[in-house]
Amino acid sequence: MTEQSKALENISEELLTLIRASVEMGLASIEGDEDMTPIFNNPISIIVLDTKTIEEARATVQKVIQSGTIERGVLIYNGRVTLPTGERHRLLLLEGYESGQDTIVRFNQYYRPPVKAGFFGKKRPLERIGRLKFMPASIKVKEIQ
Repeated sequence: MTEQSKALENISEELLTLIRASVEMGLASIEGDEDMTPIFNNPISIIVLDTKTIEEARATVQKVIQSGTIERGVLIYNGRVTLPTGERHRLLLLEGYESGQDTIVRFNQYYRPPVKAGFFGKKRPLERIGRLKFMPASIKVKEIQ
């Protein structure tokens, strides 16, 4: 059994369901090529995190999980990546948190941002590229406290 499949086995079905729903919600909230404000999606509410950095957003989410009011949630934000080929892509990043777990599981979904119709081009809706991917390099909770 690979390290990746072991890590996936430790994720609860409830958190995986929340992660899948968060992908849909995150992609639906993207209107253009801008960076989105981080969102913390959980079974009770959706919290928009008005933080300056992702590290601050992670620390806020960790405090909420440690408070015991919410058992699990997903931090959603987006970013850019340059592939070794030089190609640039946008991606939606998701970090799953669960109380009692010492790691934060990470996933990503590549996409092409939507384009509004203009003089030189047609309107293009947001387009997913590939499938939701598990990122085996998970973050340890103690690293963000």
